[in-house]
Amino acid sequence: MVLLLSLCTRAADGLPFDRSAINRYSLDGLPRSISVRQGKDVWLGYDLERATLRKVWRAPRGKSGLTGGFTTRSVGKTLFEDKSDAGWSLAKTGQTSGLKVRYLGCTQRDGHFELRWELQQASRKFRLKERVPTTADDQVTVWREMKVEGLMAGESLQLPAVVSAAWKTAGGRSVKALAGKQWIRIIIP
Repeated sequence: MVLLLSLCTRAADGLPFDRSAINRYSLDGLPRSISVRQGKDVWLGYDLERATLRKVWRAPRGKSGLTGGFTTRSVGKTLFEDKSDAGWSLAKTGQTSGLKVRYLGCTQRDGHFELRWELQQASRKFRLKERVPTTADDQVTVWREMKVEGLMAGESLQLPAVVSAAWKTAGGRSVKALAGKQWIRIIIP
């Protein structure tokens, strides 16, 4: 019953989602983007065509953090921004190769949003998943979780350099690649 009421509340404005938690309009002039709110005032904006996080910002106190209509603008303090065109690459036996990206969608789950992409190299396909928790963590500014499925032994999915430079594990280590099937939590310290 609670879920039904929640869905009805979201649909009241004609949208199947709550725009105060997720915004599917173009962000800062970037088509095919999505913004997800974490906690009360932090937003993560994704470039869906590159499967990368484009921007993270903190909304001004008491403000939404977004302004505008179909094309929205981020408002507040920028905590991370990737203005590059760098993307993911597959690393195996000392060589790296670029990947084609296809956005598969976003689902709201209990306590987080989950974004999914298919990454392809020749006839091989990999599934990249990212979770954005909807609650804040008092110990860190921003956090997200990522994992990849479909890799073979000795392969890894290389993160864009600007991401690995800014995002760290809870222990302060840089994350340059994803391998294995476990979720990896990364933060902005």
